[in-house]
Amino acid sequence: MINLTDDLFLGDGNHKIVYAHPTDKNLCIKILRTPDDPDFKKEARYRKALGDRADKMTLLTKYFGEVETSKGKGYLFERVIDFDGKISQTMFNVLDDTVADRKLLPATEKLLLDFKKTYFDEKFLLAGVDPDNYLVQRTSKTARRVRIIDNIGIASFIPLPYYFDYFAIKRAKKYWRRFVEQMRTEYGNIFSEDFLKKLGEI
Repeated sequence: MINLTDDLFLGDGNHKIVYAHPTDKNLCIKILRTPDDPDFKKEARYRKALGDRADKMTLLTKYFGEVETSKGKGYLFERVIDFDGKISQTMFNVLDDTVADRKLLPATEKLLLDFKKTYFDEKFLLAGVDPDNYLVQRTSKTARRVRIIDNIGIASFIPLPYYFDYFAIKRAKKYWRRFVEQMRTEYGNIFSEDFLKKLGEI
């Protein structure tokens, strides 16, 4: 059994509490607030439908199964950390840093365009577009990529996008439009309209 102490606490939300793994910095353990949490069930169903494809998706963090902990049943996930061992920032943090320092704008625009390409290449299925659910992982001194840690999958009884590309792309476009509109509404003071149009071209 894995002993989870208070110093390992990473954060919490409406559905889960997250702890660092006590002996492996590359792992974290999620404890559900309720055993039948619908958010986790939705993600688990998506991962099952993806099968081996899940391991090839760079946006999706890796899942390693259930573990027993001192705080009850836990779920073992990849912990998103930078190449130098630092905790990866959320996209929200990156955007706010860009508001404070406009010299970061070109790199932030590149990050968002790269995110767009990967998102559609992988036909990723989201249930929300909160930038706090996207981590920006530095894979080298000059390279970054987005990882998605929550609001994954869909709640439909028959999730056609899991099995048919047409429906997956249609849904991906719907949520990407929401994301771009959020960028326009909340960060229109830093992004030009030309850039936002480019970001929104799908």
